[in-house]
Amino acid sequence: MKKNFAISVLVVSLLTTGIYADALKNSLTNFMNTKEKSSVVDLGNINLNAKPKPKKPTIKPHADTATIATINGHNIIKKDADMYLAQRTQGKIKNFDMIPPQQQKRLIREMAFPIIVLDAAKKELTAEEIQSVYNRTWMQNEARKVDIKDDEVKVIYNQIKQKAVDNNNTQPIPPFEAIKGRLKSQMLEKRLIGKLMENVKIEVVQ
Repeated sequence: MKKNFAISVLVVSLLTTGIYADALKNSLTNFMNTKEKSSVVDLGNINLNAKPKPKKPTIKPHADTATIATINGHNIIKKDADMYLAQRTQGKIKNFDMIPPQQQKRLIREMAFPIIVLDAAKKELTAEEIQSVYNRTWMQNEARKVDIKDDEVKVIYNQIKQKAVDNNNTQPIPPFEAIKGRLKSQMLEKRLIGKLMENVKIEVVQ
């Protein structure tokens, strides 16, 4: 009531000033016609039985050298898991800590497989068999780095043919395409052996 009375008095006094009468009248009229809003918060729509939303678990980062899992006594460090994860995702994800726990376990299981196989091999294979596997693996890895062109193989093939003619060898030489693969393998092996023996120091004890 006091509010309305004060506004009415103000309107009457200002209306007599002339120049501001119409504008101020419209402004105050709008003010009076506006319903007062309560400053009390409306609690009518609140569900008192609702449970609070669970907070997202904070990610605890591991150091690169931290052990994140053990497999038969073998430690898996964070750095190795990051590298394997980057390889599996083609570089899209590089941080082991950023994947969900279930996927972390799956990744560790994949990393565990070659470790378990190696443990089994050491128990069941002889030293000579294990050494043979190492040799074959090294040869395969190095072979991927060597590119022997067909033209290079053709030169060796022609040398073999010429040598057969010089020695009057009547045995027919197979066509180039038939023995190209075998010749290339021989050339590859010779290059790899040459690379290995390049800086080898051999001393014969008398």
